[in-house]
Amino acid sequence: MALSRNNLTGSPSSQYISAFSLTFGMDTSNRSVVALESLAGVSHCVPVSNEPVLKKDFSPGLKPSRMISTSSNPSTNAPYVTPDIEARNYYYGLPSKPRLIARSSPDVWRRPTGPEAYLIPKELTPLGTHRLNEVWEKTVGPAMDQYLQGKGVQSTSMNPLRIGIAGDSSPPAVIFVGVNPGSLSHELGLEVAVHCRSILVQNGIDDVHIEIRESKFTRAAMLYKPDISFKVNAATAVRESFSTALGLPICNANTTNFEGTGGFFFIDPVKPGILYLLTARHVLFPPGTEQNKLYEFHGDTGAPLRNVMLLGEAAFKARLKDLEAAIRINKITVDQLNRHLVLVDNMEDEDEATAERNAVTHKIDTVIEVIEALETLLPELLRDWQKEENRIIGHVVLSPPIGLDDGDDGFADDWAVVEIHPTKISRLNFVGNAIDLSYIPIIDLVAWMLPHTAGPSSFQYLGDALLECSGTVSDQEMFRPDLKNKDHHDDPALFVLKHGNASKLTAGRLNTICAFVREYVDGVAGEMSKELSVLPRSLKSGSFSAPGDSGSVVIDGVSRICGIIVGGDGDGEDYDCTFVTSINFLVKRLAAFGIEANIFPLPTDL
Repeated sequence: MALSRNNLTGSPSSQYISAFSLTFGMDTSNRSVVALESLAGVSHCVPVSNEPVLKKDFSPGLKPSRMISTSSNPSTNAPYVTPDIEARNYYYGLPSKPRLIARSSPDVWRRPTGPEAYLIPKELTPLGTHRLNEVWEKTVGPAMDQYLQGKGVQSTSMNPLRIGIAGDSSPPAVIFVGVNPGSLSHELGLEVAVHCRSILVQNGIDDVHIEIRESKFTRAAMLYKPDISFKVNAATAVRESFSTALGLPICNANTTNFEGTGGFFFIDPVKPGILYLLTARHVLFPPGTEQNKLYEFHGDTGAPLRNVMLLGEAAFKARLKDLEAAIRINKITVDQLNRHLVLVDNMEDEDEATAERNAVTHKIDTVIEVIEALETLLPELLRDWQKEENRIIGHVVLSPPIGLDDGDDGFADDWAVVEIHPTKISRLNFVGNAIDLSYIPIIDLVAWMLPHTAGPSSFQYLGDALLECSGTVSDQEMFRPDLKNKDHHDDPALFVLKHGNASKLTAGRLNTICAFVREYVDGVAGEMSKELSVLPRSLKSGSFSAPGDSGSVVIDGVSRICGIIVGGDGDGEDYDCTFVTSINFLVKRLAAFGIEANIFPLPTDL
């Protein structure tokens, strides 16, 4: 069956460390605020009474750096040990709501009084053009990492970015440091934050602070030929899991409970007619299941065969349940619309009745069309895909161990090459490297990619539902986006898209500086590597990716490939930041193994 359509360290300044209680008020004028749910026990936007809460004071005319403590132990210009209530609520608005450990800034939170107490949500934004770009990768980042490791701090990521009140333009710049949950006290965290801040100052960076929070780095038949028309319905949404468009839900046939996403297809001119798929190694070699060593498959010689499956058993059954539920819901909808038609017959105005009758009849016809499509698709899936052997789409041929390569790129090897079986994808159903947009209304997609309506559009497509990849984005451009492309804060930003197994089609903002990340396995620290990072596109958009999206290709608004997702970090399953390995590094590494990858194959190449 075929798939369808420097060692630089500063000395800690202990005189800057103090602990004190906070009893402050605040001004909530002209702010979009949300009640402090952790104290009030609710998630609604309602006043919180009889419970003290914290909120950063941004009263008109009062800069955070000038805030004055009115507690019994005043400390006006010194960072302080984070109180528990601040730790729990400082990052309100971020997808994972991580716990704050410490920060080097002396800005204080204030405990509001009165019958209403609200938190203002925060959001992450790209760093943008900054002097830190010149010294981060080679000097400041390595110096901080050396210090953190020397102190025994289990740091999982260091990501320069901006964080502030949602909607504010160019909020304060920080080094967003993640540490394993429960591994660092607030007291030691403050010492560490102040020391890392001194490293910045020693290197001429005096406008960036350190914020440490708890966060764990996490590694996340023939196919149908995708339809080029925009038909937003349940049948389209289910069918896309079995199409040749990018975003294939895949797993190792021996570990079907661990899923990820196929990245992008390529061909090698040395081996004509063969189609390959590149994804993240940890998707097909789940950590802890076997040794982290080079895997090469050469037919009857070399490593044992590693088959790659489309959808594990649980995921396949979940797709069937979604399909059956969609059929039931649409049938209920038809019944409701038919009842409404009876009421239309009793309308006094005949013209209004006729217009309403035509509108309702059109809706009924549309829903019936969807039901017919779903009822046709369900037996096809059971017939062609229910058996696991029918969902084998290829096998792994190459995957280096996860870790730093021998060069000076700094990215980690976390990739694998899959040879696709021609019985699953051939020139008959292959559409190239294209993302299926058919189940997202195009007006929503344009709004995602063009939040600043006064500026030029950074999103281009040919008018059909397949956004075909074309070209790559250089590392230099990723860190220096076109000044004409603005986000909703009027700041330059490179907006990107991805279609993943878990969170489907999402958009985000690529940060303008690399992040350093480290994975811990059974408490043992791995190597620190650098990665690109993608932030949520807005406060309300949610995470750019989720566990299960690892391997997904990330593209910009004009369809150029940026890289593939290798993980994310956050305090829980929601990611505040998504990490991406650069396409330029991946192509270079493929070449190091003798693969001259053409990453824009055509159906005629198969």
